[in-house]
Amino acid sequence: MLFLANRANLDSRRLLTRIHNRLQTQVDSETTPIKQVWYHTAAGNKIGVRATVDPARFLDREYPCSEAELQVSFDFPRDLDYDCYRIQWVERERDLMVGWHQDETHMDLGLCHFQLDHDDATAQRVTATYLDSHPLNVFDTRIDDLIAVLDALEWIEGTPTVDDDALE
Repeated sequence: MLFLANRANLDSRRLLTRIHNRLQTQVDSETTPIKQVWYHTAAGNKIGVRATVDPARFLDREYPCSEAELQVSFDFPRDLDYDCYRIQWVERERDLMVGWHQDETHMDLGLCHFQLDHDDATAQRVTATYLDSHPLNVFDTRIDDLIAVLDALEWIEGTPTVDDDALE
């Protein structure tokens, strides 16, 4: 029998350390997209991992901004039957955020949704596939999904959008 999600021995601090270490190992190379990695904290506790990313290297193509920030957070509420997470790509130069949120917000969209924000407002929010697997697998899948989303990102009359086909 194969167990993909051993959540019993996993806590958010341990998971965030694993994600931090995975990203940190890429910082030393001149060819990798990761420039810097750090913990996002609140009251001295790790609540997320953030990384400065070179978008052109991340996507292996030209990109209209020079820097982005990958933001990752996971939580395992005891009162929920699923893990909560946010995996987001933030571009300060264009005031853009794209990402997946699996939490208790926007339950009309299901357990997980994709959200695109621009100019401090939500430009797009749609149901996203719920991934019932180990959080590290979720992280890997969403990073792959992020590449597809950034490739499909279009600007129509100054507003960013992603075609629903790119979100499946």
